[in-house]
Amino acid sequence: MSSTRRRRVVVDGSNLATEGRTDPSLTQLDEAVRAFIDENPGVEIIVVADASFAHRVEPGDRKRLAESELAGEIVTPPAGAVGRGDAFILKIADRINGIVLSNDSFQEFHNEYPWLFDEGRLIGGKPVPGVGWIFTARIPVRGAKSPRPVKKLSVALPGGQTPTIGTTLTPVKKAAAKKAAEKAPAKKAPAKKTPDKVADKPVTKESKAPVKKVAAKSTKKAPAKAPAKKVPAKAPAKAPATARTPAVALRRGRQPVNPEADFDLFRSTYKVGSRVEGEVSTFTSHGAVIRVNLRGDRHVECYAPTTLLGTPPPARARDVLARGDRRIFRLVNVDAERRIAELALP
Repeated sequence: MSSTRRRRVVVDGSNLATEGRTDPSLTQLDEAVRAFIDENPGVEIIVVADASFAHRVEPGDRKRLAESELAGEIVTPPAGAVGRGDAFILKIADRINGIVLSNDSFQEFHNEYPWLFDEGRLIGGKPVPGVGWIFTARIPVRGAKSPRPVKKLSVALPGGQTPTIGTTLTPVKKAAAKKAAEKAPAKKAPAKKTPDKVADKPVTKESKAPVKKVAAKSTKKAPAKAPAKKVPAKAPAKAPATARTPAVALRRGRQPVNPEADFDLFRSTYKVGSRVEGEVSTFTSHGAVIRVNLRGDRHVECYAPTTLLGTPPPARARDVLARGDRRIFRLVNVDAERRIAELALP
């Protein structure tokens, strides 16, 4: 982010969690927030999700979502809020003069929050397969109700003076038409014909009788029109067969975190329930990333959610951990598909 003055970011959680997916994923949202913090160290994150997020999220994530809401890591708008989640996000960003992280353009709120068009106030993000999350500054797409810049009409009088209030302005077209009418010579009215005289001869009763014109009937018959040939309708072109969407695209939010060889070495070294020494490398919206060193220069990244960092759980992971701390954790769970392990403070 170019501005060092604004370091508070309001995240449109429902938008990022659904990016490239049909149903929202809490795991994808967590990966997006973690990637943004890694790219912008020191930012303060406020994650907002709409009220329907809990009903649409993957069933396996609902318990974690409820725990994150209780811990204050994810905020939802009050029930029945006007404008729903979008209005809630923009009201928070307006109050703290913060940045909005979303791929939405918020078209219905452009009149109320014109600062959305200020440079650096709106940032979008997308996950790129094999690369990770890419974030970039955005300009909202204008809608039918969006305010547009109005061009000022500059008007000058014929003498070059600037008109003031009360000056009568005559449109150019009307003024030119008036001058042309004044220069044109007056046309003489056509003389009326006298009905009593025709070629200086007196009019008789016979000459006054109307002459009936009889249209001569044509003896030739019009040629019969040949029947129009029916043109066979063209068969509709078949739509090209669409390629099947690869399974990887449908599971974009489930890409592995660690290299396969390194994670296999970690699993062979540590079993569930054993103690693991790790270093706190960064924080996420509802947990911390722990770096565990292996043999040589190899290492893996593990995840310690706030729900496993104490009883009761802390509001934030940074309340009990600090970046660079080396602590002893307990291995709680291993996700072989995503190649990541969950750790807890003993």
